[in-house]
Amino acid sequence: MRDRWAKILNQKTKDISDELIAIRREIHRNPELGFEEKATSQLICKKLKEIGIPFQAGLGKTGVVGLLEGQRGGKTVGLRADMDGLPVQEETGLPFASKNPGVMHACGHDAHVACLLGAAKLLVPLKKFFKGKIKLIFQPAEEIDLGAKAVISDGALEHPRPDAIFALHVNPELSLGVVGLKKGPMMAAIDTLKISIIGKGGHGGAPHQCIDAIVAASAVVMNLQTAISRNIDPTKSALISIGTISGGQADNIIASRVDLSGTVRTIDPDVHQKIPKIIERICTDTAAAFGARVSMKYKKLVPPLVNSDEMIQRVVDSSQAILGLNSVSEVPAFMGGDDFAFFLNEVPGCYFFLGMKSPDSERVHPLHHGQFDIDERSLPIGAAILAHSALAALER
Repeated sequence: MRDRWAKILNQKTKDISDELIAIRREIHRNPELGFEEKATSQLICKKLKEIGIPFQAGLGKTGVVGLLEGQRGGKTVGLRADMDGLPVQEETGLPFASKNPGVMHACGHDAHVACLLGAAKLLVPLKKFFKGKIKLIFQPAEEIDLGAKAVISDGALEHPRPDAIFALHVNPELSLGVVGLKKGPMMAAIDTLKISIIGKGGHGGAPHQCIDAIVAASAVVMNLQTAISRNIDPTKSALISIGTISGGQADNIIASRVDLSGTVRTIDPDVHQKIPKIIERICTDTAAAFGARVSMKYKKLVPPLVNSDEMIQRVVDSSQAILGLNSVSEVPAFMGGDDFAFFLNEVPGCYFFLGMKSPDSERVHPLHHGQFDIDERSLPIGAAILAHSALAALER
């Protein structure tokens, strides 16, 4: 099976490479933020119609779900691509750079859409040779952690329900022609944290009559790091980053309130469960030492992304069939998150990294950077691996 599909797919990717590059560049030129991906959605619908795949638009506001049907019987496999951009000003200077000021595809979602459309184009001519169905899920709003839940709520995993699901993400730290995988938790849970330190304001010349919220907040920020270093097993990854701090009105007034916000990332499910209470205790007790009080809001946004061992093997087999035996690399858990985790909570699947670092590149910019770019030779590779993984899962 592996050699048969790989031979066909590798030959066909040569024919669609230029088209995938053109699709990626058109999307890159017109990036849209979460739930605003109207032009991207229209382009996807246009391409699916051209290649003869029926689809449903408007899931999760701007999502699109296509359904490719093979021979009767068999299972259903899902393939997912996210499609939103980021509020980042592009600095690449590319001829197809973003035309939308302050919005950019700085995370490679333009490439993900191109890869999934490429997989669809590769699979259509093969539908008379496989049993089952392949569901193509183009998801909005991954960057704001709301898109997966929205399309799932609108039925993306129903009629029919996938028995397995796959997704990829371009990775600037992996070389072109390499696929990165990890068993078990691969990406972190994402939680958000909002803390208000409430003191008592007054004249800057009479601090003894006040409760200084800025001093208390400073201590809270420092002590929060002990939530990791002194409360969590050092063999288990976790982090707390305070991203904003706001308080005070003038240089000669003791602040009565300071607001903090931040992100909490955890890999281990047990740590994910207990860390909110640890944070609340540290904040409350630290502020109390200064006579202040705390109001805290803790929100769990995305669970840890956990791959299925069986579906990992499908991607390993497919990657090796397309790229060769030395193409798969084990990667460490990444403290970034992806709401594909919600799909994996419903359906066994695999999320993998697609290498896109050019061998002749001296410097590669990270994800979410204004100069981020990809080696476009990765596009047909990603399309072929997605297509092969779907076929492999259907046959198994």
